Amino acid sequence: MWFQRTLRSESRKLVAASLALPLALSFVYSTAICDDDTMRKRRETILKANARSIQRLNTVGELKKIRKNQEEMLRRWELDEDGWRELPARAWPEYQPSPDHLPAIREKMVKEGCHEKVKTQTEVCQSLMFQVATSLVFYTVDPPAGFQQYQEMAFAGHVDSMVACGIILVEGIGGMTHREAEGVRWLQKAIEQGSTQAFYELGIVYFTGIDGVVEEDSKKAFQYFKEAANRGHVGALFMTADCLMEGEGTEKNVARAIPMLYQAADQGHRYARQRVRELLKAYPL
Repeated sequence: MWFQRTLRSESRKLVAASLALPLALSFVYSTAICDDDTMRKRRETILKANARSIQRLNTVGELKKIRKNQEEMLRRWELDEDGWRELPARAWPEYQPSPDHLPAIREKMVKEGCHEKVKTQTEVCQSLMFQVATSLVFYTVDPPAGFQQYQEMAFAGHVDSMVACGIILVEGIGGMTHREAEGVRWLQKAIEQGSTQAFYELGIVYFTGIDGVVEEDSKKAFQYFKEAANRGHVGALFMTADCLMEGEGTEKNVARAIPMLYQAADQGHRYARQRVRELLKAYPL
């Protein structure tokens, strides 16, 4: 009897031990995993902190380049901003003749021998006709007539007229009916012809999106902005920099944005100037 009781007791101990071993091993394994996970998270936190520190140093370094002439720069900006009230609502077309100038432009067209056959016009005549159309549309003198002239020139291969048709139809400028899909096609056609302005305009379209026509796509918008910025387009320089500062369509990188902001600001872009001023305050010496 004693032997049987002892045997049963030892058997129970062995069974209990065999059951406890996997549980113990499981605990050790889970603890090891937990430790590895904690270490990984700590490493990620340290790397992110280091990246932020490096970016801040890079940002301070880029701003330091601007600070060399900060007083002179801000004074110059203040002086030329006095005339901003006289600027047109839209920065493009670059030259927007007022209606008062139309008689002189038309007189010059007569002297140059400009005629109604758009396809055979000289470059001078194309430029003058573009100016007339611009005045008619952007000063709302006769938007339908101006748009018709743009359209005739666009079909004849005049690239700036393609861009003009695009933005008028997308934005409904001069009270013209919105035909966004058609407008986007004109902008794409202008891009095929190498238009820098069309890259910028289509970037805006993708940045904001158009209901039922173009889905908002910040990555694609950034690529269009960057292409136009690489060609020196002032508005695109600002938008590329703004995307970099906000992390829109690209990785956030304030330091990389600063040279573009300054370049745009120095060419008169008012929002770029505002951003530069804000950065100088946010990162004091």
